Amino acid sequence: MKFEYRNGLIWIPVFLEYEGKQIQIEKCILDTGSATTAIDINFVEFNYHKPTFIRRLCGLGGGTQEVVCQQIDSLTIGKIQLKSIEIEFGDIEDGFGIQGFIGNDILSQFTVTINFIKQSIEMTHYSYNKAE
Repeated sequence: MKFEYRNGLIWIPVFLEYEGKQIQIEKCILDTGSATTAIDINFVEFNYHKPTFIRRLCGLGGGTQEVVCQQIDSLTIGKIQLKSIEIEFGDIEDGFGIQGFIGNDILSQFTVTINFIKQSIEMTHYSYNKAE
C-alpha cells in the first residue's frame, strides 16, 4: 500500500463501514504514538442509541479530549479488512487536516514494514505460535 509522507507524518486512506454505510477517510495518519484508533465523528451519521462508552484522549502537549467508542462493521486498510472492531469517534480534524489516526490497537495485530524510500507499507497478519 502506498502512503504519503508529509509534515513528518505517514498519511494513508482507510475505509470504514459504520451502520451499513461505506465511508472513505482520505487523510488518516499511521500513528505508532497513539494507543487507540480514532476517526473524526463528522464523517459518520453517529448512532447515539448504539452501545457506547466514553474515553479521554491525552495528547503529548497535555491537552485532553473526550471521545466516544463504538463497534464498527469493518475497517479496511489497504487490502486488509478487520470486522467488528471498536474505534473512537471525536473532534479529530485539526489545522493539519488529520481526519483520523490508526493507533497501536490496530497496528499491534500485524507485522508492519514501512519503506520510506518507496513510500509503501506492507502489513501481514500477526500469528502467534504457542510452540515458540
